[in-house]
Amino acid sequence: MPAGVPTAAASLAAAATVLALASALHSGGHVWRELENERRAFAPLSTDERRRTPVERIGVPGAVLDFYAAYIVPGDRVYFQVRPERGLDLSAAFDTAGRFYLLPAVEADTVADATVVVSYREDPRLLHVGFVTQTRDGRLPVYVSRISSP
Repeated sequence: MPAGVPTAAASLAAAATVLALASALHSGGHVWRELENERRAFAPLSTDERRRTPVERIGVPGAVLDFYAAYIVPGDRVYFQVRPERGLDLSAAFDTAGRFYLLPAVEADTVADATVVVSYREDPRLLHVGFVTQTRDGRLPVYVSRISSP
């Protein structure tokens, strides 16, 4: 075959490359528009507001997570004690939001594995665990109860 004449394999590879680029541009436009919309929505917010907004969108009060975060230290294993609510899976929302918000602490699956219990609308005494310290957020039924150091 003379030099400079493309082979069938090279033509097929070029066509596949063009198709992949066109596909990326087509779907990428939607992604870039969505990212730009989110940037415009979040840019005017303060750092604290940007941290709270995603968790508040799933029904978890950011101020409560701020309260918890003030008492959580790296290495903690956190057990979430959340009163079940009818029609809402608030417990799952707290688990999801708390795993993100309280980093670098990690979630404990059971109270036995935890170093600290965070309670929302629930009384930590119901867990029948001895706590080293316990802090309540004002008159709200929101507690941070330390079982041990990490």
